[in-house]
Amino acid sequence: MSQIHIAGIRCQRSGMPICRRLLCWLLVAGLATLVSSSVDAAAQSQAVKQQQTTNPGVRGQQFTGIVTRVADGDTIQVSSSGGYYRVRLEGIDCPESGQPFSQVARNFTRQLAFDQPVSVKVLDIDQYGRLVARVTSRGKDVSFELAKAGLAWHFTQYSSDPLLAAAEQEARKARRGLWADEQPIPPWVARRPKMAPTAPAALAPGAAPFVANSQSGVYHRANCKNARCHNCTRTFGDEASAQAAGFRRAGDCFDSKER
Repeated sequence: MSQIHIAGIRCQRSGMPICRRLLCWLLVAGLATLVSSSVDAAAQSQAVKQQQTTNPGVRGQQFTGIVTRVADGDTIQVSSSGGYYRVRLEGIDCPESGQPFSQVARNFTRQLAFDQPVSVKVLDIDQYGRLVARVTSRGKDVSFELAKAGLAWHFTQYSSDPLLAAAEQEARKARRGLWADEQPIPPWVARRPKMAPTAPAALAPGAAPFVANSQSGVYHRANCKNARCHNCTRTFGDEASAQAAGFRRAGDCFDSKER
């Protein structure tokens, strides 16, 4: 009399009533299916965990790669595991293209990280699909080095990192990099949509308002073509008030007799 012994259950090939044999075989088949499903589920779970560990596009993950492109001071491309990933350096904001020191910041990042192995710690993914990450190259935090060199602002809208704040303050005091300018324009201001210029309003008879440029230190007549400049934010009812506040006449808004 032969028998099969599976998962602790013995099913005889003969010598058992047909009903008992059928019930025994159904029980064995059910247990075999359960075991197989458990093994498949465990393998699938392990595969998901492995993917989460190695997928650079997952928040909180860390991976290594080679920098293959530097788009600007705070944006790079990293090659890793056969893929290419756009990375936005976390915590800082470098000058926009066309702003003073934008090319200097790009060259700084290129010299520090281009064609170098880097460690990338992903903290977020921005609206453009870029990995927002802290990047380490040659043992240095690229975000910190840019802020310390005076080539980036600490991006306080999204970061409260005290090290970046301290690096920016040190660069400001030393007038390093972009802080050599009296009033550098932050990149988030430069990115704002430009308003179309409008014609200056006509002055009422006898009225003489004046508009002052807070950056250049000059004031214009309100109907002057340059009175609506980006930094023309102060207004005065008369020249005496403008001059008392430390402003001087602009050379393009007064005729030669007035100057």
